[in-house]
Amino acid sequence: MSNEMYWTMKEIGAVFGVTSHKVGKKLKELGFRTPQGRPSQRAFNEGYVQQRWAWESEVYLWAWHRDKTTALLEQAGMERAKDAATN
Repeated sequence: MSNEMYWTMKEIGAVFGVTSHKVGKKLKELGFRTPQGRPSQRAFNEGYVQQRWAWESEVYLWAWHRDKTTALLEQAGMERAKDAATN
């Protein structure tokens, strides 16, 4: 996993031993993603997400603040995988 402060949902999902889809679903439930799957205005306003260019292509992606997002998901009841790296 990356040592950067902002991670993809796939990287965050690995912390919990789940897929990026499960992370996305939980973020929707918590109001941090819209029904269409985009980050909500709240997510941007509160510093949970940033738009980033993907290094391997000429497209952008949304990267989630590693510490804030993992703490949010833990507070919502998700448990870290026992063998997950944290940075």
